[in-house]
Amino acid sequence: MGKSLILLVIISLLLRIAAFSQPITPQPVIPGKWIKSWLLCGPIPIKEPSDPSEMYNHMEGFNTDYLVKAGGEQNPQIKAGDVVKYVKGSVKWQFYASPDSIINLCKAVSKSAPVFAYAYAEVLSNEAKVMLITVGTNDGGKFWVNGLKVWDNAQQRGCVPDDNVIPVVLKKGKNTLLLKVEQWGNRWEFCCRFLPYSVSAMMAKGDLFNISASEDGEPAISSRFSPPVLQQIIHNLKIDISNAQNSPVFGEDRKSNFCGPIMLPSSDYQLYHATLDARLSGGGLIWRKFSLFAGKRQNYELFSNGKSSYRIALGSNASESEKWAAKELQHWLKEISGAELPVQQLDQPYEGPQIIVGYNELIKAKTGAHAPADLDESFRYCNSGSDILIYGGKMRGTMYGVMSYLENELGCRWYTPEVSVIPKRKELTFSWLDQSEKPGIRVRNDFYFEAFDPTWAARNRMNGTLGFNESKPQIGGTENYWAVHTFYPLMPPAEFYANHPEYYSLIDGKRIYDHAQLCLTNPDVLKIIIERIKKRMHDSPEYLIYDVSQNDWHNPCQCDKCQAIVKKEGAESGLIIWFVNQVAEAVEKEFPDKFIGTLAYQYTRTPPKSIHPRNNVVVRLCSIECCFAHDFKSCPQNKSFLEDLKRWSALAPHLYIWDYVVNFSHYVMPYPNFAVLQSNIQTLRDNNSIGIMEQAAYQSRGGEFSELKAYLISRLLWNPDCDVEKVISDFMYGYYGRAGKYIRQYFDLVQGRVSYQTHIHLGLTPEDPIFSDSFVSEACQIFEEALKVADNDEIADRVDMASLPVLYLKCKRTPVLAKYDGTYARFCDIAKRNGVNNYAEAGEPHRLAFHKAVENAK
Repeated sequence: MGKSLILLVIISLLLRIAAFSQPITPQPVIPGKWIKSWLLCGPIPIKEPSDPSEMYNHMEGFNTDYLVKAGGEQNPQIKAGDVVKYVKGSVKWQFYASPDSIINLCKAVSKSAPVFAYAYAEVLSNEAKVMLITVGTNDGGKFWVNGLKVWDNAQQRGCVPDDNVIPVVLKKGKNTLLLKVEQWGNRWEFCCRFLPYSVSAMMAKGDLFNISASEDGEPAISSRFSPPVLQQIIHNLKIDISNAQNSPVFGEDRKSNFCGPIMLPSSDYQLYHATLDARLSGGGLIWRKFSLFAGKRQNYELFSNGKSSYRIALGSNASESEKWAAKELQHWLKEISGAELPVQQLDQPYEGPQIIVGYNELIKAKTGAHAPADLDESFRYCNSGSDILIYGGKMRGTMYGVMSYLENELGCRWYTPEVSVIPKRKELTFSWLDQSEKPGIRVRNDFYFEAFDPTWAARNRMNGTLGFNESKPQIGGTENYWAVHTFYPLMPPAEFYANHPEYYSLIDGKRIYDHAQLCLTNPDVLKIIIERIKKRMHDSPEYLIYDVSQNDWHNPCQCDKCQAIVKKEGAESGLIIWFVNQVAEAVEKEFPDKFIGTLAYQYTRTPPKSIHPRNNVVVRLCSIECCFAHDFKSCPQNKSFLEDLKRWSALAPHLYIWDYVVNFSHYVMPYPNFAVLQSNIQTLRDNNSIGIMEQAAYQSRGGEFSELKAYLISRLLWNPDCDVEKVISDFMYGYYGRAGKYIRQYFDLVQGRVSYQTHIHLGLTPEDPIFSDSFVSEACQIFEEALKVADNDEIADRVDMASLPVLYLKCKRTPVLAKYDGTYARFCDIAKRNGVNNYAEAGEPHRLAFHKAVENAK
């Protein structure tokens, strides 16, 4: 009897244990349907970190695998009723069917914190395939699918459905899901479902691959997805890596083991650009581009506390401009740091680090770069360990590199010939340098009076001139354009007309020379022009382009032979190009590296139908008729110029632009055209312009915002895509100091006068509707505020110069009031102090007429 009772008790216990240790029933995978039935186990206590810096990691104890006795988190063998033990306690797996898509763990498990819980489910798939599984949790957690960890997030967060989208590989038949969710406090919940595999849905939550360097500088590819998943969805991964110079340094095509280290050829710390092309197994391509630093990072000290261990080193074949650049570098580094770096020959013994200026064999050995052409204006500065290398073409490239290094890395600014703003630094360290630049426009002529200073022009990378200044040659040389409107300088009527009137225009049946041109079909005219242009080329070899162009008026020849060519080509420019091509052909053998230039200007602006300029001909197209309130592309008044530009671009192998950026009738008056400068220069560049001259106030100081505009144009001609807003803001506060805030306020006020209906040309008048007395009054008040905060008298004088156009405008609009309230006297004082002698291109007659009109006003 006793034995039977004991046996019955044992059987009853086993049946009860079996009842509570039932495996969960696998659920079919139904895309889009939330998984609501789970085995849950918890709460298991964990600890919040005591160190605040660990708040973004999982809580203490969360990473412990509490399922070791049940196969472990990577191979879970779970049944309802199974016990999970932890220090000082245990919990059981319990079945839970949620009424909602979100599993409320506070309700199903516990409201305590800090804790975590496990959730386990099994699903059935009718085939082996890749699907997306989504998970949302509050708070962080980990997720295993078939024992493979596919997700790990330590952040505290709210539960958002489909917050994480993860591709997973499902086996045919049963698949296991294990989720581990921690609870920091407040709400505690999760949700999970399958979605059909979709590249767009997968990529919406982040990149497939990433590439970055570890703490030791070794680069590696990583993914938020597991290797088996990647192997299933990726056919191959193509890796291409280039350095900062866009030279290829690494390439690999991986068919497996997509994640892992990349063995770059150099361990130097530097910037790389990587492209990853992942071809998907089901077709399609995912392409991503990354930039990363890799290599062993090390800081190098250029100077500290007025001392430096560096020298400036020149090769034995350094050019004069490279020697000058080395001295510039020495000078400005001393201004910045107080340390005077010695300038030495590279072959002089030296144990310390160095700044190497100019291309030489050491540069070649360190970079592998080929020697640039002497006239190559592109440059590179970079570091090789502690050494700094600056090199480019011998004439100007290296020099531009030195000035750009000082500007970009040390903050030097050369705003005007008189105003340099140089920072003071106690120390400077660097770990990586690599900057390469090349000019956006080959010949850059900033035709402001302020820009004519050869040292300023060299520092700001301007290389073009109209003429050549023998008394003040520019270091590194310039690309010189000889003259303009040269028909009569080459064939003066005083020399030829009396005996050969047939050399000049036939107008209304009579040969004339007064305000006329040459008869270009006359063979003697061609012979004389060729002889004289050759002589000019022999006598003045410093020029790149020699001009053969119309006089600065109309009246082209109307003789039958000239007009026959005009009729054939449909434009007067056809005759000009026909003539100039013959001149160019006659000189090209003797002067193979020179050009003959001519104008496409006023009556010759329209391109010919078919005749093409020769390869050694430069066509100088002029925009004199354009509206400068709006850019070339957007204004109806500029439509014909843009059409001519595009046609000339298609015809001419070399296009040189004569553009205009000031009001020649009133230099000293507001002229709101800043908004068009960049767009117009970009348009000219995009239409094959090798050179641009921006004609401005060239006779003296005093042009409206001439300092700023000259500086901005130098930036744009070098790099038409530069950040104009950044340049203007930098100038405002660098040049005007604290007063820059108000100068910028006035700048915005005057530029804001332009609307879509506004059209301004080179002859903008003080009476134009763009101006008003209220505008003048508001502008004067702004300048009064600017003077109050000027840092010193020098800055105050710059503010005075900026105000000059408003004072001029007031004098022109209301001369009696200007005399009464002191505006006219102030204008005269500022102009006299600053040598402003030209209020318009007309010069002295205009200046005298202005003063007479104001003084006689009643």
